[in-house]
Amino acid sequence: MPKKNSIPEPETGLEFIDVHCHLPFPRPKNDKLPSDKEQYSNFFKMGGKYLITSTIDMMTLKLTLNFMNELSKNFGFTCGWAPQTVTYTPKKKHDNEWKNWIDYIKNNSEKYLAIGEIGLDFHHARTLDTRNRQIEIFKKILEVTIDLDKPYVLHVRNAAKHEIDTEYPKHRFNKRDGVNKEILKILNEYKINSKRVMWHCFSGPEEYGRILSNQGFLLSVPSSAYGFDRWQEVSKHSPLNSLVTETDSYYQHPYKRGPINVPANVRYAIAAIAYSHNVSQKVVSDKTIENAINFFNLQIE
Repeated sequence: MPKKNSIPEPETGLEFIDVHCHLPFPRPKNDKLPSDKEQYSNFFKMGGKYLITSTIDMMTLKLTLNFMNELSKNFGFTCGWAPQTVTYTPKKKHDNEWKNWIDYIKNNSEKYLAIGEIGLDFHHARTLDTRNRQIEIFKKILEVTIDLDKPYVLHVRNAAKHEIDTEYPKHRFNKRDGVNKEILKILNEYKINSKRVMWHCFSGPEEYGRILSNQGFLLSVPSSAYGFDRWQEVSKHSPLNSLVTETDSYYQHPYKRGPINVPANVRYAIAAIAYSHNVSQKVVSDKTIENAINFFNLQIE
């Protein structure tokens, strides 16, 4: 449940960048979301400077490319193969679409801003076999893309206490930071520059807010940090020069768990950071925009 909030509302006149949303995306049943075009338009009307969407498979890549044929000003995308895609796609379909995705990522690097979201998610993979499968694909992605000179956007989700693999209860993957450690191990193995890696929707554990920022990683704070302590606390001690803002919409609403979030709500991430760091919202707005521009090499019209 969200806390009884004492964080001030987002100020009017703020400028912002949403570094990670899902627009367009398959819509939930009975949703009350504005149309994709309305969300895009409202984002810029309310102060948006640049909007970055994330694809997770071939279907969402095609949706995004079609959408951008109509609307592309100050709008870019990251090209990803999410760990959920690895876990839930039937093997034959996965193998066919994987080949197509690899072909696109290798031959169209000028069209996308970063590679991602990619990574590991042990909430959506709860057995040793499915977790190892995610690791296998994550490593293959790094092998294929390491020479493309593109930044990476990571999806990193540790297993909760109730999500341990009961067949191997003492396995390192079951630890509260099992995914974090595995990701860091793999990035080190492939000698990936930490300054070229963003942890999207950073969710901790809390000590990693210090560990990762000290190593040069960029951490993305979601709009849900406004209404939920968990999301706010994990980046409370991360310096502003290591933070950017996102919505992960339609997920991560500032107050609700349901899929009703929109990119313009990234303002709530700014308000949450300003509150936890005891600085003005304008300072957070300016710094997170600067960080996003530098990381993604954005050209804003």
